Amino acid sequence: MTVAVRDGLESDAEGIARVHVQGWRESYKDFMSPDALAGLSVEERLSMWRSTLAKPDPRSKLLVAEMDCREIVGFVCAGPARAEGAELLATEAEFFAIYLLDRVKRQGLGRRLMAGVFSHLAGQGFRSAGLWVLKDNLPARRFYEALGGQAGPEQSFDVRGQRLAEIVYRFEPIPH
Repeated sequence: MTVAVRDGLESDAEGIARVHVQGWRESYKDFMSPDALAGLSVEERLSMWRSTLAKPDPRSKLLVAEMDCREIVGFVCAGPARAEGAELLATEAEFFAIYLLDRVKRQGLGRRLMAGVFSHLAGQGFRSAGLWVLKDNLPARRFYEALGGQAGPEQSFDVRGQRLAEIVYRFEPIPH
């Protein structure tokens, strides 16, 4: 199996939306109710990704992982930290999303995606990056720790009527 990592394009919106929803369903099945996961919509995510891809911020980076059959199986998106939650995140840049389908996890693809974005962010002059991860998602937390991330504050939020706790991971300085 050959998987290429490349910049995301407007034409990738549907593949990214599909991975976004399937990634949530696979990654969060142990943390979220089946009803909440079933309520996720590819169409809803497609609208969001079309909008994001139509007006890219040059300081941001969206990378996709694509199989040789042109199927998108993962993606990562990061850029300048959003104002919402910035005080707790306490970094200059933020990873907004990273999702891989279960069938391609644990093959180094997540590391490749993160490395590509770290390189871009450092090239844009960012000195720190952070992300939010579900507190109970221990495999993801171990992944970020293996990349050098340091755990920070926690907060809770509501997803489709379900309360979840998440924790910050910070990368300062940004790994090279």
